[in-house]
Amino acid sequence: MEQIEFDLNVPIDESKLDSNPMVNMYGYGPKDKRCKHCRHLFHKQFSKKYWKCALRPNTNGPATDHRVNWRACGQFLETK
Repeated sequence: MEQIEFDLNVPIDESKLDSNPMVNMYGYGPKDKRCKHCRHLFHKQFSKKYWKCALRPNTNGPATDHRVNWRACGQFLETK
């Protein structure tokens, strides 16, 4: 079967395709910053560190784990 593609001349917002759910919600933040530079990032310590974003709901499970090297979102606040 052959795949058919349509060009609808509709611009695609690349931030909506990002693996960081906060970027999907708020768009990209500063280009040279990562989540590890943001004040909203915190971790929970058990046998390992589990990184979380304070702006996301926290289920205490892997679904809300946050990657420190994801590109920062539009709600980025520089750590002091």
